[in-house]
Amino acid sequence: MRPWKRIVLNTLRPIDRFYDQFKFHFKRFFRIGNTTPITIINYRSYGTSDKVVVKGRVIKQVLIKTTREDSKWKNFRNNLRRFLSTKVANAELEIKINEEIFAIKTDKEGYFDLSTSLKNHFSPLEKDWRNIEVKLVNTPLKKLEVQSESEILVPQKGNYGIISDIDDTILQTDVTSLLKIRMLYLTFLKNAFNRNVFKEAKAFYNALQKGANGEARNPIFYVSNGPWNLYDFLVVFLRINGLPKGPILLRDFGIPRQRVPRNYQGHKKESIKKIMNTYPQLPFVLIGDSGEKDTDVYLALAKEFPGRIKSIYIRDVESPRRAKRIAQLIKNASSIDAYFVKDYFQAAKYASKKGYLHFDTFKSFRKKNRKS
Repeated sequence: MRPWKRIVLNTLRPIDRFYDQFKFHFKRFFRIGNTTPITIINYRSYGTSDKVVVKGRVIKQVLIKTTREDSKWKNFRNNLRRFLSTKVANAELEIKINEEIFAIKTDKEGYFDLSTSLKNHFSPLEKDWRNIEVKLVNTPLKKLEVQSESEILVPQKGNYGIISDIDDTILQTDVTSLLKIRMLYLTFLKNAFNRNVFKEAKAFYNALQKGANGEARNPIFYVSNGPWNLYDFLVVFLRINGLPKGPILLRDFGIPRQRVPRNYQGHKKESIKKIMNTYPQLPFVLIGDSGEKDTDVYLALAKEFPGRIKSIYIRDVESPRRAKRIAQLIKNASSIDAYFVKDYFQAAKYASKKGYLHFDTFKSFRKKNRKS
């Protein structure tokens, strides 16, 4: 992180903390929002037979339901609710994994994050997803008990892993639009049913997951700089567009409460490094776009983890200035198998030649997509 950013954050952090405390006590005194239910939002996460990462958040929020027919006004209200939800700090939870119970508290923003080894290992099963129990047992607001389940990906049959960005890689977001006006329009006035997925993303991602023999279960992870507030929206978007199920790793929206370590390399790079360190024997395919810094991050990871990155695919967002920079970055890293592609049909051709997918599998998903 640049020094000036660190100074600004360190200045704003106590102001933000004071504002949150004032808002909390104000609402409590005047009993504002007392009827709003307290909810556990469990984020899909990942692990191995003997260690897991469990993430989630405790908030006060009315359940948000969306349909294809929702008006722009309803979409705006729902999306605004996502960003204005009230976090519940210092909530006490119990996480039960294979009869082993872990006690944890939420942080100032209502998040909980458990990274732990397991005494009772997951037994080998045919399925990749395991359910664990997450129970809310107490909050500073009131004592209550809320039961929920979280899903953990424990890969069983993967030949390689897939790590993908989301915005402008799968989901049309227009992050590069002037003053991000188009991005704000899409974020607040649309919902998961009427947002656009890029052509042939479904075919490419599913073919990669099934591998060269068409029968693999290569694990997929979605890592984005988007805010956690949009998590439920992204779960629905991926499902209705037929993209493979995987953990979704986002970041907090706003000013980070903890001081950022001096060697911190950004949310996306740190998240990918954690995934790669969790599965040290697994190589990875990385997918991103030319809109922001995906290429820089992925090439740096390929150098930091020699031999672990099989291929990098960067989707062109059709900005000549950015295209020139990306092409030069890839040219300068000639020892790394990286491709700047105009679409996922071209990416699938490259991946097929490398033996990462069977092109017939890609064509099969492509055909199904046209019929649906």
